Amino acid sequence: MTREELDRVLTEIFSDIFGKPGDSFGAGTNPDTLPEWDSLAHIRLISALEERFDRRISLEDQVDMLSFELIGDIMAAPDGGAG
Repeated sequence: MTREELDRVLTEIFSDIFGKPGDSFGAGTNPDTLPEWDSLAHIRLISALEERFDRRISLEDQVDMLSFELIGDIMAAPDGGAG
């Protein structure tokens, strides 16, 4: 999957979790720029990522997933970002 394809999938997931149109999200989207991104939404986001990509995300990576761009970086890593 290319990074462009990955970003499209992430945009769909973000749109579903946060109830906003896809053009609301970009590389800089993070909990400071998106008030709906609270701890419960973060858990829902991680769960949706694990389901969509059929992989378990380590606790360390879950904590590091603090922006759209960082999530993409972790999900694009060959090992799935398993840290």
